[in-house]
Amino acid sequence: MLGHLVNALTRLVARIAFPFLRIAMGIVLVWIGGLKFLNPLGFVGLVGASPFAFLATPDVAYALGTAEIVVGVLFFADFRVKYVSLITMGLFVGTLAILILTPKVAYGDAGFPFLSLLGEFLLKDLVLLAASASLFAMAQAPETVPVRT
Repeated sequence: MLGHLVNALTRLVARIAFPFLRIAMGIVLVWIGGLKFLNPLGFVGLVGASPFAFLATPDVAYALGTAEIVVGVLFFADFRVKYVSLITMGLFVGTLAILILTPKVAYGDAGFPFLSLLGEFLLKDLVLLAASASLFAMAQAPETVPVRT
């Protein structure tokens, strides 16, 4: 009985995982992108403390926010998810670069392994990068993505 329930649940999750992850990623990107229009100074401050300080302008924040919104909408539309997920992987590698290249921002005065609030904010992009990679794999060849039982 329990085995049948687990198998049914596994089939259900396998069927909804791709659209759920795709739509969730779209929501995150549209939301994060929209926030750059409401308060570009958060982006400017974070990037200004990194090796990418030359990008710390409201105009760059607006351009990145626009790109994030467009990519999020493309996820909603289920449009070329394989390629869109590659773009998001690039976005998240960029933010993770700040985490790696700017230890004072990531760890504050406490040092590794303690994270500052900004470090915690940036660390979540590791999961978003993994989700983007998963979307790429699922869009590439959904029948080859293993479902573990």
